[in-house]
Amino acid sequence: MNYLDTTSLFNTIDNVSEALLFNREIGIKEKSEIIDFIIQRQGLPHAYANTFAPTDRDLKGDLILFTGERISTNAGKCHTIGEETCRVLRKLNAGSYKVKLTLQKADNGLRYRIDEYFEEGRYEYGMYCCKRCSLALWLNLASGGLGKDTRLLEAGLRSLKKFRDKKGRWNGFPYYYTLYVLNEIEPEMAREEIKYTSPVLERKLKMNHAEENKYAVRRKYIGEQLLNKVKNY
Repeated sequence: MNYLDTTSLFNTIDNVSEALLFNREIGIKEKSEIIDFIIQRQGLPHAYANTFAPTDRDLKGDLILFTGERISTNAGKCHTIGEETCRVLRKLNAGSYKVKLTLQKADNGLRYRIDEYFEEGRYEYGMYCCKRCSLALWLNLASGGLGKDTRLLEAGLRSLKKFRDKKGRWNGFPYYYTLYVLNEIEPEMAREEIKYTSPVLERKLKMNHAEENKYAVRRKYIGEQLLNKVKNY
């Protein structure tokens, strides 16, 4: 499989994220090409807070999240892809000097924007913009983003708890993308929310799914991983 798509940052990040989820190997040469492609997109027009810019092709349609939900606003697309790209770049090669420098610039840009909005009272500490954007932020934080700011991530999880609908979901949060993010957070930190939703997951995994597209496969795998974590608590 070719993971790099030079016409689409969305597709490239989606492809690499799938490889990371399923522990698939990315060749050294292609990994280097992906890193170079990402770095070259830092700070270009439409890059959110000095992160990484979607391509022209990306901006023409909705952003489809890793678990299949959609974002249609340009601001939401640019922020989400910026956060997700930070995570992917960190996972691919956080030890490289040029990657460290790139991520530091992105972290600084995001931190400035987050702190500015928090000081203005726009959002509760731990949340950011909308609920989808908050999840994207937590996904980046879970990978060590913003200087491994666990306090901000813990605050986000406390905010998530406030939105429980008492039916195993969270009001306003895209369910499967929330599961994806919880699966990437350290189990000890995410334990309460995973346990809260586990009865829903158990029911869903017992159902027969006629549709087996890539999003359905990812959702099932993520659900299985989360339930395995519950067994180990």
